[in-house]
Amino acid sequence: MKKLICLTLGIFLFIGCQDLSLAPEHQLSDAQLWNRSDDFRKGVNDLYSSLGSFQLDNDSDISYANSPNAVSNGTRTAPSTSSFYNSSYSHIRDANFLIERANNGFEENRYVAEARWFRAFHYYRLVKAYGDVQFYTDVLDPSSEDLLAPRESREVVVDFIIDELNAIAPLLHLQSELGGDELGRITRGAADALRARVALFEGTWIKYHGTPGNANERFDEAISASQKVMDSGEYDLFTYTPDPEESYRYFFMEVGNDSEEQIVARRFDRDTRHNFTGVPRDGNMTTTRKLADMYLCTDGLPINQSPLFEGREEMTSEFQNRDRRMSATMIPPGTFAIDRLDQEGTGRDYPQPIWDESWYDAYKYISEFYFDNAGGNVFYYHLLRYAEVLLINAEAQYERNGSITDAQLDATINLLRERAGVNALTNSHVIANGLNMLTEIRRERTVELAHEGFRRDDLRRWKTAEEEMPNALMGAKFAGTEFETTTLEDGSLRYPDTPPMDADGNIIVEPASQRSFDPGRDYLEPLPAEEISKNPNLVQNPGW
Repeated sequence: MKKLICLTLGIFLFIGCQDLSLAPEHQLSDAQLWNRSDDFRKGVNDLYSSLGSFQLDNDSDISYANSPNAVSNGTRTAPSTSSFYNSSYSHIRDANFLIERANNGFEENRYVAEARWFRAFHYYRLVKAYGDVQFYTDVLDPSSEDLLAPRESREVVVDFIIDELNAIAPLLHLQSELGGDELGRITRGAADALRARVALFEGTWIKYHGTPGNANERFDEAISASQKVMDSGEYDLFTYTPDPEESYRYFFMEVGNDSEEQIVARRFDRDTRHNFTGVPRDGNMTTTRKLADMYLCTDGLPINQSPLFEGREEMTSEFQNRDRRMSATMIPPGTFAIDRLDQEGTGRDYPQPIWDESWYDAYKYISEFYFDNAGGNVFYYHLLRYAEVLLINAEAQYERNGSITDAQLDATINLLRERAGVNALTNSHVIANGLNMLTEIRRERTVELAHEGFRRDDLRRWKTAEEEMPNALMGAKFAGTEFETTTLEDGSLRYPDTPPMDADGNIIVEPASQRSFDPGRDYLEPLPAEEISKNPNLVQNPGW
């Protein structure tokens, strides 16, 4: 358990900026180093790099990364080591270190509260992946027997997470109270939003997996926490004023940075820390047919029911009369996707099958703003955003009560639909068209959060992964469509190479014969083998 006993360098980098006493630096005591609020601010700053970066959904059924994904198709084996496991405990150890130093009178310091938020965040990620986990709230001595402790139950750890987030919320600033140089810091809304996320995940996990705990209590917590964010008046859905119909797409560009929809983000800047230095989606992700078919027509009906669906005969016909998020998440064929607003761009005419196995090119995260190889893009990774809070509230209401009112839908899902140009979801609409309300709530979550790393975890907590994941990954329809016949200026076929297809002419990205999901194994991640070898009290998750 090296991660629990090694000090990370970053948390101490601020020491050189302090007013030092006459004592040599190596003799400074904790009392000398942790005696000002600013010490804790500088100490916790290091944890912000642990927020991670763009997650995508290539481990699920709605995205594909130009090559098979062993997590998605069920072919992986238990690893010997895991950077995720190691780094998670390293970040927890750093948070514990700072929190312990607060015992000299800074227990209610806002920056200590931020450290507690990060500790809760990393424990949630561990529980989400592994279930029961080793649990520490102290910095352990290398000789401590607690290093060899068994795993604590997920119920106990989640209780701790929720209690912590409730406790620290009043200690944190509101978003509106942050000065310009404080933008991006953890806020009260971040504590409530994370609490809502954790409670919904665990409520559904208990409900559908039958693990110990009270699902309804978790749903009540999710409703309460999300409602606090909604009632705070601190957040709203982003509107791109020059073209409001493109608001969803532009939120994921630079103009969405520090907007009213953002709650927690990994921030980037041009000079010191940028993200992509080229076209971010080339070879990184494409969209599968399953996601494409989830987008409703503007009348609020699925494509197999709506008279507005234009079919697939032309390359762009299936994009017509659809949820705006469809053409913001995947590029309608023929679109010049890079048309930078402040420089001349070369443009890329899509689709380009060399990158896009499904022929549904990903559009999300392609910025139109200036970047170069020296500076790169600087749009943020939005870890928590207001749209997710609305979705949490709606789903928790339905899971808790078995129903949801039209007023609750108007306050949550219908705000997202309004931005997307889709008719409102109502109980009468569901009944009249033979729809299922829970399916529609889950559909809304999937299309709103597509390519943000939620899909596989959602299938896991709903316990539907065993039904959804083994199916073939499909792409656009090729045979009998414009894709098959369109030509270049010289008269040659634009797409002369026939892709793998099923009997109906639909592109096969990965056949069902190469995909599996073992319900006795794959709902939890495997513990790294080296951790089990170090600690005889650890027990591997079932099936691994």
